[in-house]
Amino acid sequence: MDTTDQIALLIERFGFLLVFFGVMLGSAGIPIPGQIILLVSGVLAQQGYLDLGGALVCGIMGAVVGAQIGYWVGRKRGRSVVERWGHYVLITPERLTRAEGLFSRHGGKTLVFVRFIPGLRVFGALMAGMSGIGRSTFLFYNVLGGVFWTIVIMVLVGYFLVGYLLIGYLLIG
Repeated sequence: MDTTDQIALLIERFGFLLVFFGVMLGSAGIPIPGQIILLVSGVLAQQGYLDLGGALVCGIMGAVVGAQIGYWVGRKRGRSVVERWGHYVLITPERLTRAEGLFSRHGGKTLVFVRFIPGLRVFGALMAGMSGIGRSTFLFYNVLGGVFWTIVIMVLVGYFLVGYLLIGYLLIG
């Protein structure tokens, strides 16, 4: 049984709680596959096992709340956390300096963009907090990015693309 199958079973069992907490923890900076949780939630909703509206709300709330936590950690203790633990995930001091510069130059747009890049997503909010993006600016781009990312992954990819491809595969094959 692969990771996606295990996540599907967990979502079927724990439903919206897993969607919210899984996405929240991944958005807060803990390497949990939030994108896969959203994708599988969309497929399960398309198959009738999960309510799409409820899953969407839980996914968006998890993304926003989690990133707010990551931002707060970044503002309070970001550099020391990354310098202490970053080498485990291949963050060198040079990469850290480049990432801080990117956030300083492009601000919130970077936060929206990194949500779509696995690996970088878990550090986006942390880096935003470290780079000194203001709270209101962060909140705006956090909500914008959380809504956009959740809709794209859960609804467009999971519900429509993968869900309908799965139906076509089952009907044909």
